[in-house]
Amino acid sequence: MKKYKNILGLVSMLLVTMLLLSACGQAATPTTTTSTATTRIDEIKKNGKLVLATGNYRPFEYHDEKSDKIVGYDIDVAEAIAKKIGVPLEIKEMQFTSLIPTLQIGQADFVIAAMYITDERKAVVDFADPYMDTGMVLVTRANDEAIKSTKDLDGKVVGVKAGATSEKVAQDLKDKGQNLSIKSYKETVDYLMDLEASRTDVAINDLLNQLEYNKTHPNVKIVGDPFTKSSLGIAVKKGDKELVDLINSVLKEMTQNGESANLYKKWLTKN
Repeated sequence: MKKYKNILGLVSMLLVTMLLLSACGQAATPTTTTSTATTRIDEIKKNGKLVLATGNYRPFEYHDEKSDKIVGYDIDVAEAIAKKIGVPLEIKEMQFTSLIPTLQIGQADFVIAAMYITDERKAVVDFADPYMDTGMVLVTRANDEAIKSTKDLDGKVVGVKAGATSEKVAQDLKDKGQNLSIKSYKETVDYLMDLEASRTDVAINDLLNQLEYNKTHPNVKIVGDPFTKSSLGIAVKKGDKELVDLINSVLKEMTQNGESANLYKKWLTKN
C-alpha cells in the first residue's frame, strides 16, 4: 500500500509539472509574436524613404522651369505624408500608364498623379479618401464656334491622353454612336499643342489641368461646363490599409488647418 501511495504521489507531481510547463509555454507565445511584429509604417521607416510614383500633369506635378525640380499640388501633398511618417520623399516620374503597375510590383509605396478614382482602378488598387473633385471638359481653338458640346463631335479628331480618363471618355462617346476619331498621346501637353496647331479638332481634358494651361495659352478655350464628374485619389497597393489610414489622417488635418485651401490657391487659382 505504501508503495502504491508513493507511485500516485510521483504521478501527481509529474502531472502538475507538465501543466505548469504547458501554461508557461502558452504565455510566452504572444509575447514573442508581439515583439517581432512589423507594421507597414515601420517598414517604410526601415527603408528610410517614402517612394512616390507620379507623372507629368501641370499644375499637379511638373518640372519647374528654373530648377527642373518636380513641383505641384500633388507633390506638396506627398511631402506632407512623408513628413507625417518622418522619412524623406523619393519621387519616381513615369508615364501615366506605368503608375499602377509600378505600385502593384512594389516599386512605389503610393501614387499621386491627379488620378481619377474609378471602379476599374479600385479593382486593382486601394484609394484613400478623395482629395479634390473635378471633371472632363471639351477644349477647342479660341476662334472655333462650331463645337459647343459633345453632340458636335461627329467627324472630328479628338486628342486624348493614352491610358487616362480622357481616352476612356472619348471611347465611351464613340461606343454610344458618336462618329469621332480618337488620337491618343503620351502626355496631355502634346495633344493640346497639336490642337493649337490644327492637327486635331478638339481635345478632352481635366478641368483643373486645362484652367492651368489656359493661363499661358490664350489660343484655346474651354467649351461649356464639365460633362463628367470625378474625384481625384491617392492610390496604394491593394490591402495596404495602414498606409491608407495614415494618408486619410493627413488629408483630414490639411483640410482642418486650411492647408488644402492654401494649396488650391497656390497651384490652381494663382496666376
